[in-house]
Amino acid sequence: MGKVTPLSGYRNNGENRAEPELASGGGSLGTLLAHMRRVRQAIPVNERLREELRARLTGMQAEIGENQSRAASAAAGEGGAVSPFTGGGRSRRPHYLWLFPAALLLVAVYWIWWSAAAPKTLEAGPAREIGRFWLEDNPLNFACGPDGRGFLAARGGSLHLLDQYGNQTGTVKPPKEQSYASPALSGTGDKLALVRRYDAGGEEIITTVMPSVPLEPGVAQLVETALAKAEVLLKVEQGKSLSGLAWSPDGQILACSLGVSGGNNEIYLLAKGREPVSLGAGRHPAWAPDGSLLVVERIDDSGQPELWLTGPDGGEVRLTEGERPAWSSRGYLAFIRVKTTERVLTYSPDGSPLFTARQRQGEIRFVNPGRKGDLLLKQPDGRMLLGDRLLLAPDTRPGGEELNWLRRLESEGVREPRALLLEPLSNFQDINFSPDGKTLLVARRDGGTVALVQVGLYERLTRWGDR
Repeated sequence: MGKVTPLSGYRNNGENRAEPELASGGGSLGTLLAHMRRVRQAIPVNERLREELRARLTGMQAEIGENQSRAASAAAGEGGAVSPFTGGGRSRRPHYLWLFPAALLLVAVYWIWWSAAAPKTLEAGPAREIGRFWLEDNPLNFACGPDGRGFLAARGGSLHLLDQYGNQTGTVKPPKEQSYASPALSGTGDKLALVRRYDAGGEEIITTVMPSVPLEPGVAQLVETALAKAEVLLKVEQGKSLSGLAWSPDGQILACSLGVSGGNNEIYLLAKGREPVSLGAGRHPAWAPDGSLLVVERIDDSGQPELWLTGPDGGEVRLTEGERPAWSSRGYLAFIRVKTTERVLTYSPDGSPLFTARQRQGEIRFVNPGRKGDLLLKQPDGRMLLGDRLLLAPDTRPGGEELNWLRRLESEGVREPRALLLEPLSNFQDINFSPDGKTLLVARRDGGTVALVQVGLYERLTRWGDR
């Protein structure tokens, strides 16, 4: 058979039928109409394909929606939230991004709680000398102003002003035949209380408004003018003495110690326009930071000082042996305790102590009863449930008396153990916290002088082994 070839001027339309092809560059009207007819016949085929495609797409969307509904139901059944990121073909990792900031927040909350509630202890830091004064029969009385304003010290009947660096900026002298003692500043430094004594006999407590400026040169004149306008809060007759002034934390009540002949002391609370209130025996009162309680020093039957917890509402608790209490705004209660110390001066060849010195010396100790004193509990034997800790130890360097004693023993050829009994000595005369509780002011005896020393304080968390 011969080869079949398409006729010239025609093309196959896919249905084994030859149709005339338009000639380029022109054609008859009949040819154009035939071409338009073929196009119309092709339109139903295109619509059918479009309908099939639309139906297929609709089925795919229904399948995707069903899958999403099943995933949402499963998440809700497990108690989890449906994330907007959970879509078909998308990553679900963003759903867990909230866990990281939540963990950080949990750690921060735990650290804040632990820092506030965890037991802490107090440590003594660097110390610097503020001032030095000649030794007198009475201990050095001093007060600390807030915010680095400076310090006040009563010595020789006058009031000495020192700036925050310890430089003496002025002296306020009382009128003739009078003297000042026991200065006390309120927590904000706006009130000053003093004991004014008369040479002819009799004492009184005066209060005045302090200038709200640092105790720099030139302020002494302002303080002297303020004292000239001071008000008398309490006056006692000859034979009685006033000391230990201490403002309450809100600066509204002044505690003081009233002594009578024979050595008995009584604590009084004073307020303008009110009658004095007695809290019983005691001296050197120290307020709790919240102003609800006081710790006072009392003398027991054997003549030893001890600390008692008391308050305006009554009730008393014996705390521990000690004297000169000071209660900081951070809740720490510090005090001086005098005990017998033994220092080894030399050793024998076998390593045992040979020559020793024994002396009663004072050391500064503390407890942490809190700002309300609610942690000061008593055991049946009368001691505090909270054990006190050493804050500052006494100076144990050998003095001239010990060195002369060692030279004498050496010259005599003594080789058996000996002990030197020294006179009782308390290096610490008085202590007081700064208003912010970050430093401790210490009056320390040093030979024929008394040094006012500022000791930095810092807190640290108590380790399990320290409890």
